[in-house]
Amino acid sequence: MRFTTMTTYAVQAMLELAVQPAGIVVSLREIASRQGIKAKYLEQIFMKLNHAGLVKSKKGPGGGYYIGRPIKAIRIAEIMEAVGESNAPVHCLNSGTGANCARSGDCSMRRYWKRMKDTIDEFLDSSTLYDIMQEKSKE
Repeated sequence: MRFTTMTTYAVQAMLELAVQPAGIVVSLREIASRQGIKAKYLEQIFMKLNHAGLVKSKKGPGGGYYIGRPIKAIRIAEIMEAVGESNAPVHCLNSGTGANCARSGDCSMRRYWKRMKDTIDEFLDSSTLYDIMQEKSKE
C-alpha cells in the first residue's frame, strides 16, 4: 500500500503550520518553497484542508494559513479524508460493500485485506500531528 502524493504533501504542509507559534500565518508560497511542492498543487490541497476545518485562512496582504485546531486533536486519518485519500490496500474495500469487484462475494483474500485495513485505520485514527512532531524531535 502506498499513499498518494496529495496525502504526503498535505501532512508535510500541516506539519509546517504545526511548528509555527500560535497565530502565525504562513503563505502557500512559503510552504511550497520549503517543501518543494508546486504552489498551484498546494492550493488545491489547502482548499480541501480548509473545507475540512483543519486549517484556517487569512485573506489579503500578509495572508496565508494557520492550524485550525490544536495539533493534538488533528488525526492523520482526518487529513487523509480531507484530501480524499483511501487507506484501503485493495480497491474492493473502498466502497465497503465490494460492489466494485466482481469476485468480492467469494474472494478468499477479502477478510485478510479487511483486517489489514482495520489495523491501518486504527493506527491513522490514533496518530496526530503532535505525535509526528514528537517523533521528529527524537531524530
